[in-house]
Amino acid sequence: MDIFPKCSVCQQQFVLKGPAPYLLPCLHAVCETCVTSAGAGVISCSTCQREVNLTDTRLKKDAVRQKEIFHLTAKHRPTELLCTHEDDSNQAVCWCRQCEELLCEYCQNMHSSLKPTRKHVLQNLSDFKPVVSNIPTPCSIHNPDSLYLFDLRCNILICGRCRFEDHADHEVEKLDVVAESILKQLDQHKTELATLHARQQSNIQNIRRGTEITDTTHNTLKENIGHTFRVLRSQLDQREEELLTDLEGQTKATKTSLRTQLNTCEEASKKCSEVLDYVTKVLTYASQSDLLELESSVREATRAFLDTAETQTQDIPAAVFNTNGLSKLKSNISRFGAVLTKDMEKQYARDKETQTEHDFIAEMEIKYKNSIDENENIVKRASETTHFMLGLLNECDVHLLKSDALDKSMVLKCIHLKYDTDKINLDEAHINTEGDLINSKSATRSARKGRLKKYRGTCSTIPLPLTDCPQYWETETRVGLDKTLTGSILILEVGVCAEGEMDMTSYVARRPHAYSLIVRHCTTHEGICRVTWKEGKEVTLHLPYTIPNTAGAPHTLHYGVVYDDARKKIVFIDVKEKKAISTLDNVDSSQPLRPVFGLYSAPVVTVSMRLVVGSDINMTEEKKAMIVKALS
Repeated sequence: MDIFPKCSVCQQQFVLKGPAPYLLPCLHAVCETCVTSAGAGVISCSTCQREVNLTDTRLKKDAVRQKEIFHLTAKHRPTELLCTHEDDSNQAVCWCRQCEELLCEYCQNMHSSLKPTRKHVLQNLSDFKPVVSNIPTPCSIHNPDSLYLFDLRCNILICGRCRFEDHADHEVEKLDVVAESILKQLDQHKTELATLHARQQSNIQNIRRGTEITDTTHNTLKENIGHTFRVLRSQLDQREEELLTDLEGQTKATKTSLRTQLNTCEEASKKCSEVLDYVTKVLTYASQSDLLELESSVREATRAFLDTAETQTQDIPAAVFNTNGLSKLKSNISRFGAVLTKDMEKQYARDKETQTEHDFIAEMEIKYKNSIDENENIVKRASETTHFMLGLLNECDVHLLKSDALDKSMVLKCIHLKYDTDKINLDEAHINTEGDLINSKSATRSARKGRLKKYRGTCSTIPLPLTDCPQYWETETRVGLDKTLTGSILILEVGVCAEGEMDMTSYVARRPHAYSLIVRHCTTHEGICRVTWKEGKEVTLHLPYTIPNTAGAPHTLHYGVVYDDARKKIVFIDVKEKKAISTLDNVDSSQPLRPVFGLYSAPVVTVSMRLVVGSDINMTEEKKAMIVKALS
């Protein structure tokens, strides 16, 4: 039966007692035989053509598909299921959910009569339906204690005795709480994928409908052209052939374009449907422990589709046959006839009852002259823009965000910011010999006037210039915790602020002319979160678990900031995670804005912030695309 899943390498169906399925990163399955035969080599998924290096990737057994195979066997091949209680080779008739055993008729009667098992839920195989089993798994170390806790540091399930022995100082959470969180994420993945899949199906229908319209239009115009030329056959035979050739060419080009769009959409829809189908199966079959195993794979596969730009279908060009000035064309046959799209036809359509042929030709001549003048102006403006852009691109550390868009708004300047050493608050911070900003008091203080007194850090030496081009800089910060943090504790802040607001408080996030990203320990999640602020208000939900809330080795946070005065936007980017955290709109630049850099909570937290500017910035194509998407 084709309803049974197949191995994505050898295409053999999985069966209940056959080779076990293993889960590939693309969420397709490969059988144990193919995994074993590949050894430490490379497995190529024939479904999506993705290659997996088994040296770098450890495959896990696909628990979801194993349960799917079991339920499909119970539904379509029940004779293959034998009693597992006594291994007496009798035909199984029911399934005990608590014992997770198949029972024959004799064992079923015994099972229902014994006091320890009489209250167990038995399901007849004839009406067997998928039910998620959350029976606790016994601990391999402290059997029969069950695994009901999840160690967030070790990323494993543990029992109560493990919690107080080898994992005493680790952060743990109950299994059902972690599983519930993952379940909500999977529901969100399913919703997003279903929405994307619905749009793809709509696009496919539009393209198919466009193909049908194109064929219908082709047939209609072909008849119209044939009728017209039968009247003028003696003079227009040659011109008719030229127009038919033109029509065929345009039709072929249109259908080729539509076919390309259709293939792209169908392929994307197929892959999306596969991921969506697997997520649905996970939600149907996966236990809580399965969810922990699968969450990262499903999340990565889902994000790979959601972050991919969706294919946009174009309007279907509807062609028409233009026959204005038919009587004049008898003497001017060489210029008669044209196969036009609807947009082109609008330029020539006229009311024949109110406009003479002479007026029509005169108007066309005027419009032709005006179009020449307009084209000359466009060429002139394009030349000026080109010279401006070439001048910018000759500057150091300037990048074109789109290679095919010669526009000021697509030029990104990696500006050369510097810490203002004359304004740094030396009671709270200093700059070391490597040029990094440190959250500890300066050993040699200067009495220079004009230093910041309340803000715990410093700003840039100059305000941000007002230009037509987006500006960009990065900070790379090493953060080390001396102990686990509690309470609401600030760690760092990066952003921009009006000069008059800069030294009103220890951090600028709550000021009315400030835009910033802060990292702090938050009492809501009992973890370290990052939050963006705009003009004194939080504008994004907390993003918890930015770094582990544990003492030990330092962690690196790498953030980028885009300031676009023309669009009135500021974008905060997580460079390590390769995603835009937040885009702030309607930025008020009526007052000069300065970048600010705040460091907090010494000596409990050690913070070292390095400015990454100019040619030190690694401007990849992926980063450019992320910035373009965030600004648009």
